[in-house]
Amino acid sequence: MARDLSKDAKKRVAVFVDGANLYHSIKNYYSGMLDYDRLLKEAVGERSLLRATFYIVEKVEMEEPNTGSARSFVYNLNKFGYKVRSKPLAVHETLAPNGEKTVSHKGDWDVGIVVDMFRLAEHADTYVLVSGDGDYVEAVDLLQSEKGIRVEVISASQCTSQSLFDVCDSHTDLADIPDLFRGSRSGQPSSVSHQQKTVGHSGS
Repeated sequence: MARDLSKDAKKRVAVFVDGANLYHSIKNYYSGMLDYDRLLKEAVGERSLLRATFYIVEKVEMEEPNTGSARSFVYNLNKFGYKVRSKPLAVHETLAPNGEKTVSHKGDWDVGIVVDMFRLAEHADTYVLVSGDGDYVEAVDLLQSEKGIRVEVISASQCTSQSLFDVCDSHTDLADIPDLFRGSRSGQPSSVSHQQKTVGHSGS
């Protein structure tokens, strides 16, 4: 059945990309470099883009102060049409009674993404969430039932929570998006580029 493209074009879509979750999801399953421009085009389709936000957590490498690649990556995301929200990876150190030091890392945008979703709820018809994280399930359910928002999910099926599969209105596997990975070779493990790594630091 053919879609009514004129009707689709009236739909306002907001896209939310959980960069850290996306990175961790694809690094073991896909080869080549992910085309973020192609990803956004797939998410929006023939509809009208309200806003696309890409959330990243940046790890500050003391040994590698040069952040040129990270800045270039953010610049390219802006060029493709994403608004980028970034925050540094938080490092916490705890000292046990025996004097042993434990270092933990915390960095995710779960709460920030949910807050942004509710802020835009009066202005959008459809949300596209690029993440497989089950932590979004309650928010997705509330947005659907209380705000009338259609919520679509794009993620790697192998790394997607079953509860998120169950609650979303539709799911698209990254592997089913044509030409999403540049330079990929079928059956080969992924080779994640340096630029992709700038979004890939999470506390999960």
